[in-house]
Amino acid sequence: MAVIPVYTCLCGVQKKSTNHWVLASVTPSGITFMPWDWKLAKSDDIVVLCGEGCAAALLSRSLGEWKQAATEPELAVTA
Repeated sequence: MAVIPVYTCLCGVQKKSTNHWVLASVTPSGITFMPWDWKLAKSDDIVVLCGEGCAAALLSRSLGEWKQAATEPELAVTA
């Protein structure tokens, strides 16, 4: 019997055959979005996203984290 992997988005939705999913690689220096690739989706360092909405949410969260990280050293210097 063949093993069929189950892919789950950050939002909890499981991948079906008709979904328009995307992948993301998140590093401290940035995010790279890429089209769905079955082999790449198996990688531990890849984030599986169910579509544009979740990709935009991931980007928004990351922008907030980067902005916070950029302002934290300034707070320490002026305090």
